[in-house]
Amino acid sequence: MLLISTTHQPATDLGYLLHKNPSRNFTANLTFGRVHVVFPEATETKATAAVLLELDPVRLVRGPNVAQGSMAQYVNDRPYVASSFASVALADAFGTAMGGRSKERQELADTAIPLEIRIPVLACGAGQERIERLFKPLGYDVQATHVPLDEQFPDWGASSYFDVTLIGTLRLRDALRHLYLLLPVLDARKHYFLDPSEVQKLISKGEGWLADHPDREWIVHAYLGRKPSLARAALEQLANIEDQLALEAAAVDDVYVAPDEPAEEQKPKISLHWLRHERVAEVVRELAPKSVIDLGCGEGKLIRELMKIKGLEKIVGMDVAYYEIEKAIRKLHLDDASPRMRERVQLFHGSLMYRDQRLSGFDACTVVEVIEHLDPPRLAAFEQVVFKYAQPKAVLITTPNREYNAVYELEDQELRHFDHRFEWNREEFQTWGDRVASTYGYQVRYEGIGESHADFGQPSQLAVFTR
Repeated sequence: MLLISTTHQPATDLGYLLHKNPSRNFTANLTFGRVHVVFPEATETKATAAVLLELDPVRLVRGPNVAQGSMAQYVNDRPYVASSFASVALADAFGTAMGGRSKERQELADTAIPLEIRIPVLACGAGQERIERLFKPLGYDVQATHVPLDEQFPDWGASSYFDVTLIGTLRLRDALRHLYLLLPVLDARKHYFLDPSEVQKLISKGEGWLADHPDREWIVHAYLGRKPSLARAALEQLANIEDQLALEAAAVDDVYVAPDEPAEEQKPKISLHWLRHERVAEVVRELAPKSVIDLGCGEGKLIRELMKIKGLEKIVGMDVAYYEIEKAIRKLHLDDASPRMRERVQLFHGSLMYRDQRLSGFDACTVVEVIEHLDPPRLAAFEQVVFKYAQPKAVLITTPNREYNAVYELEDQELRHFDHRFEWNREEFQTWGDRVASTYGYQVRYEGIGESHADFGQPSQLAVFTR
C-alpha cells in the first residue's frame, strides 16, 4: 500500500490532479494482479489517495523468470512490500498525472504543492541512511521507522523493512516520477526483464533531477540490475540531452496505414501516406526552422517524423478533433516523455476557421492533406488565419492531385475519400497558390509526391510558400 496526501486547499483538487474521482473506487487489471485507488479522506483541508496493489500469486508463479520448484514461489514479501510491482501499478493508475497533464487544473499541475507520501513497508537492506540519501536531495523530509520482524518477539530485532513518510512541497508529477524510479532501485528482486527500453524509462522519468542527484551512478546501476552495458548507455545519455531527445523520438516509431487512400494504393510496400510525410519532413529539414506547427495534425503521424529533426526546438500540433489529440498523445508517448520532450512537443485543440493567437510566431507551418476537407467557401477563412494573421515564415501544403484519380480507376466525379469536399488538378492548385502568395507577400514553388504518371502527374501535390 502507498498513500499520497495533500493539505493544499481545496485539498479535493488532488482528485483532479490524479484523474480520479474521490467518491469512486478505481480498479485496473494488471498482468500480475490488480491495482485499486481509494480516497479514505477527501475534505477541503486534507485529501488522501491510497494505492493498494493486489498481487495474484498464481500469475507470479507463472512468470517467465520464476525458478521452478523454489519455495520462494510461495513464501516471499511481494504482496506486502512497495517494490517494482508498485512502480508499474503507479504508472498504470496515474499515467496521465505522471505526465503532468490535467485538463481541469493544468496550472495546479504545474505548481508545487504540499505533499505527504507514506510507504508503510519499504524494503532496504542498506538501512535508513540509503533511503535518506535517495530522497533528501529531492527536497523531502524523510521519516523512516524500522518495522520489527515480529512485534510478539522483540528479541528477534528489526527487519530490513521500513515504514517511510516523505514530506515536501513539489509538483505531483515529480513526486510520482521519483517513486516510479526509486521504488525499483530499492527492490533487489525486480520482476521485469531488463532490456534497452528500461534505459529510456530511466532517462525520461529522471529528467530534471537524476543528472544532478549525488547518488546518480548508484541509482543507475541499481535500477538497471547492475548490467554494465545498460548503465553505461544511461549515464552517457544523461550527459547528452540532444541524444535523449533523439532517442525519445525514435521510441514513438510505429507503422501507420493511410486511412483515406484507395485500396489500390495500399499494395505498394511504401505507401503514399508515408512518402508525403517523408517529403514534407525533408523540406522542413532543408528550411532549418527552429519551430514548426502542424495544422490538422491528426494522431501525430507527421509530428513523429518532425521529432527526429535535430535543431527543431519546438513542434506544435493542432487538430479540430479532440479525440485525435488524445490519440496523438498516446501514440507519441507524451505521457511518458521527459519534461523537456513535452516542452518541445505540444498539442492543442483548435480550428483552422478562426483566428488564434496560439498559431503565431512559428518559423514553419505544415498543412498535410487538410484543405480538401474544407468546404470551398471556407478556404478564404483558412487563408486569412494562416497567411494574414499567423504569418509563419514558411507554409507547406499538400493536397491530392485529382488528375491522378484516373490511375485508381475512379469515376470522373468520384473523390478519393468520403470526407473530401473537393480535389484540385495541378493547374487549379497552382492558380490558387499563386493568388495566395501574391496576396499575402509569399513566394511559392510546387512539386509532386509519389509515383509519377506520364499523363496524370503524381498522386499528391506540394506547395512550399516562403517569405
